Amino acid sequence: MITAAGLVVIGLTAKTEGPQRASLAALIAVETGILALGVALVRISTRHDVDKRPEAFLLATAAGVLFGVSDVAIKYLTHAPGPLFGLLSPWTLTAVISFVISFYASARSLQLGAAIEVIAITSVAANLAAILGGILVFGEPIGSGPVGITARLLAFCLVIAGAALMPAPTRAIADQHAQGAAASAGG
Repeated sequence: MITAAGLVVIGLTAKTEGPQRASLAALIAVETGILALGVALVRISTRHDVDKRPEAFLLATAAGVLFGVSDVAIKYLTHAPGPLFGLLSPWTLTAVISFVISFYASARSLQLGAAIEVIAITSVAANLAAILGGILVFGEPIGSGPVGITARLLAFCLVIAGAALMPAPTRAIADQHAQGAAASAGG
């Protein structure tokens, strides 16, 4: 419900955009920072002292931000002058590398963690990375006027809060009850 309310506010406050511009310097800074964060999260998740659930969350976050890197790079490529330059761009390689790493991180996170939690974390991280890239690289507006900007920022917070408050799977509780029932029946 919280996420839906946030998305409704975002949708209602959306404005049509003028022609887009893209900043190469901002692209380099944003992509480098987010790519480094994603790779660092993957690396941290490989430590032996990290339990499975935190490892799943680290990999889900890494997958999300790396999906975001790929999304921003692909959007930048759509502004390339001509199709050949877009294919020969270093951003093509950036998009492919970040997508491949994110794919494997996502798959592993789903093996280790609860699907609903992992998917929610991956989705939020990917959207935040893409939104950050849109604002910083492409100059996309957050809103128009103080009321619009405030409403959209609060709506983004509602979306994030809704994902964070998503209930944990109840399968573990059901399994504990089944084990308890089996132990009391057998003893």
